[in-house]
Amino acid sequence: MSIDYTDPNADVPPGVDFLNALEVDAWVAACEVDKPWRVPMRQRFADLLSALPNGATALEIGSGPGLLAECILEACPNIESYTLLDWSEHMLDLSKARLSRFHAAQFIQADFKQAYWRKQLSPPYSAVVAMQAVHEIRHKRHVPGFYRQVRDILEPGGVLAVCDGIPRDTSILWQTSLLMTVEEQLEALTFAGFANVQLESQLGATVFVTGRAPK
Repeated sequence: MSIDYTDPNADVPPGVDFLNALEVDAWVAACEVDKPWRVPMRQRFADLLSALPNGATALEIGSGPGLLAECILEACPNIESYTLLDWSEHMLDLSKARLSRFHAAQFIQADFKQAYWRKQLSPPYSAVVAMQAVHEIRHKRHVPGFYRQVRDILEPGGVLAVCDGIPRDTSILWQTSLLMTVEEQLEALTFAGFANVQLESQLGATVFVTGRAPK
């Protein structure tokens, strides 16, 4: 991906317009072909949430076309309510069609880059998950504060699980501004007040990290 970016203190411009239905459809189709690691990573989320008690509630941030939600809801009958939050109306339409058979699925249109993104939510949640979404905050300097906002909507002992990319080439400025190393992810979680912070797994340039809200 070629991005015109020269100021490390500025937010990184997006490569896809997720408010454009045609671009969204093209992006979804391409991701399922060129990012095969998404399948095992989705299963990691499902395995984690399947251990939650019956009646658990979950929130997915940047839920996209609903593929992660589908994997989790198929594997986790213990989840009573699963809220998908995305700022793209078309993404939510795709999710609603994909998840129509799941009564637990709920949908909220909101932009988690904005200060008021939690206004429509009904916390606390047993789990908050994000699959390739956190970097859409468009600069890693925003992430520690965002994680603190997430911590505040988790129940005591609730889990935040994040899958995201790490820089493939540290000589490329937009990558090091947008994407976080494993160490930066864990530091951001710790700064935000999470406990039991850990790297759960890594597939190539993609990592899966978790943290627990204090009890």
